[in-house]
Amino acid sequence: MYCRLAVLMAEKDPQLSQRQLAEDTKLGVTTINRLFRNDFSRVDTHTIETLCLYFRCEIGDLFVLRKVE
Repeated sequence: MYCRLAVLMAEKDPQLSQRQLAEDTKLGVTTINRLFRNDFSRVDTHTIETLCLYFRCEIGDLFVLRKVE
């Protein structure tokens, strides 16, 4: 599973920082950072919903399934 958070942030505003995103969404900075770095094993549904609403996107725009080679 790959999170496209960094891409969505850059598309929305190239100056958008992880800290600002955390403040805007009321999500934890650690949560944002782990998704940004793709260093996660699971994601809370509230986090997914919050980010999809913030970026006005679908779940498939935020996460994509990549084959392990």
